[in-house]
Amino acid sequence: MVTLAKRTETLLEHTENALNVFRSMRRSYTNAPEMCGVEHFWEHLFYSIFLHDFGKGAVGFQNIFEKGEKWSYRHEILSAGFVSSLDYSDSLYKDAIGLAIITHHKDVLELRERFNTFPSPVGKERYGNKLKELEPNFDELRSYYNHIPEFSEKYLGYKLNNFRDLESPEELEDVYKTVVLPYFNAWEDERKTKLHGKYGVFLKGFLTACDHLASGSKYGILNAIENMREIYQFEELRCIQEKAIVTKGDSLLTAPTGSGKTEAALFWSDTNQNTQKSKRVFYLLPYTASINAMYKRLQKDFMNEELVGLQHGKAAYFLYKAFSDDGDYVVAKDRAKAIRDLTKKIYRPYKILTPFQILKAFFGMRGFEQQLSEMTNGLFILDEIHAYDAHTTALILEMLKILKQDYGANLFIMSATLPEFIRDLFRESLEINVKISMDEETLKKFTRHRVEILAGSVIDNLDRIKSDLQDGKRILVVCNTVSRAQEVFRELSPIVKKSALLHGRFMLRDREKIEDNLQDMHLLVGTQAIEVSLNIDYDILYSEPAPIDALIQRFGRVNRMGWGKISPVYVFSKGSDKDKYVYNEVLVKQTLDNLGRVDLLEEDIIQTLVDNIYKDGYTGKDEEVFENVQRLFKPFYNQIVPFIHDKRNEENFYSLYQSYEVIPLKYKEHYLEEIKKSRYFEAMSYFTSISVGQYKRLERGNNVDICNSTRFVNAKYDGRLGLILDEAEIEASNII
Repeated sequence: MVTLAKRTETLLEHTENALNVFRSMRRSYTNAPEMCGVEHFWEHLFYSIFLHDFGKGAVGFQNIFEKGEKWSYRHEILSAGFVSSLDYSDSLYKDAIGLAIITHHKDVLELRERFNTFPSPVGKERYGNKLKELEPNFDELRSYYNHIPEFSEKYLGYKLNNFRDLESPEELEDVYKTVVLPYFNAWEDERKTKLHGKYGVFLKGFLTACDHLASGSKYGILNAIENMREIYQFEELRCIQEKAIVTKGDSLLTAPTGSGKTEAALFWSDTNQNTQKSKRVFYLLPYTASINAMYKRLQKDFMNEELVGLQHGKAAYFLYKAFSDDGDYVVAKDRAKAIRDLTKKIYRPYKILTPFQILKAFFGMRGFEQQLSEMTNGLFILDEIHAYDAHTTALILEMLKILKQDYGANLFIMSATLPEFIRDLFRESLEINVKISMDEETLKKFTRHRVEILAGSVIDNLDRIKSDLQDGKRILVVCNTVSRAQEVFRELSPIVKKSALLHGRFMLRDREKIEDNLQDMHLLVGTQAIEVSLNIDYDILYSEPAPIDALIQRFGRVNRMGWGKISPVYVFSKGSDKDKYVYNEVLVKQTLDNLGRVDLLEEDIIQTLVDNIYKDGYTGKDEEVFENVQRLFKPFYNQIVPFIHDKRNEENFYSLYQSYEVIPLKYKEHYLEEIKKSRYFEAMSYFTSISVGQYKRLERGNNVDICNSTRFVNAKYDGRLGLILDEAEIEASNII
């Protein structure tokens, strides 16, 4: 009998497949030993991989394949015992290998709760019985040691001989008792060892990656684009691209919408690659719509779908919809899940994602060791950095400090508008010395807008907007709240044949349809959802008053490419009573005062306007929130250790989301029917987001129905208007 690791793969085959991935990791992350302070780190990882599945030699495990029987134990507990064969003068290294092996599926807390071997007499007896199950196949497992010199030379680069022969399973060490329990106690008592730091992070992270990739028939990680100039073969680079392509190290870029920032960032990432082109590139954007659009764009540009990954809270649904045209739910679902799951691993060189997906690692979410390992030496591009509130900006800043100082990351931070105080925060905190921007002459050529403040509110000016629509102009109207946008859309949509409303309170299925057809609309009414990175271009903008940086983003959706053409953008002097829930009223007033003195909005004066309005930086509650995050983040992060998944940290992470996922009550039966059919992605399409305040208001009015943890809200819903609530606060965040 040959010992199997999987139904169609022997243990030895799986081991060598995982070592193939290991070789790829070792070549890609060459400085991992230096970073974790352990010279022979790769040797320890080699042994972790070589031994990680030896426990599958137990008769009970093999009977899963032979007889279809269940086995109520963990093979990795038995596998870890084989570290008894290793010869290290420093016991820390043998302990580390054992801990990595025993936790490569279940963490310390779960092992302690369900599979402890000490001091529980029941656990000890069960462990002894399972050890005996190794006896029939023990000689075969012993024979595998003969491959260590060959495999180590092939995959590690030199021969290993620091191991000894084992005679019987009785010689296997109880790693739970000797390593797991002391590790847990040291963590509880705040007596951390090297294993509680990057050494443990890398061992667990890279072992998990090698095992999972090999199990998914991927035997190495993909490298980045060899030469980005071959992808973007521009006859002439724009000035910010010329600067970015020669910038080594971190940089801050400020340039208008449509000026080629994306390509500039990708050129920078190419320049800052290592010789193997193996550094991972993380492209961070604030909104799911812009992430989806960038994902599609880079897949097309790179002409290789394998290179680019997508990560946000609804990524699996987005991928599923991309594959669902043929009508086969099972095929589409399986493809979407496979792509999503592979993207979570260390495989694709480019990932498009939100900052919250990166922040998961700093909150100790399950799998954070692999995530931190992947981000080591990473290249981080942060686009539209202005879009975040004070709380999120502080989280991002503290996260970037750790990535740069502890994990060797490089940073490229960019935005169309960035207040000087935020730019200085990032520059000083992250020690970024290079600033890229357009020169004054080029900026003037990029002037695209003539701005005018219109007296009154959008409601007071509906006749003017209707006149422009009747003249054939393509009009964009941006409101600050969903309720005002719905009101305006009801008034204006009958004027034209092609119109759309876009905000954050549409069900996924409807929002997707709207976003797919934005290019064809003669009228688009929206909220902040249209500000960032949607590739739309209209003739005229009408906007409710907002802070200058938000308005500049809205302006960028009109006459997007500029260069010689001037288009009108109008800002109303008055918003709605509910705007106070969305924007700082002082900033809005200062913005109106400053813009009231401007006619032609020359690009070279925009930064001056932004800096004047934000001259006091964060104030009041924003200042307090920012400082609290800065004070608490590092101590909180320092409590997180590898091999332990503390669910309290998960609760802390999800508390960052100031929204609830809900389904309009009228679709409850549709949703439950999809669940009954196990069509979970179709069921997901009925969800929309509302703010915490909106949810609590509905709850107080007995308009919330909770069924199996799913929240249904008794509120009107219309496919063109979205969820209709009588009262509105700031709309639910789409940064997920």
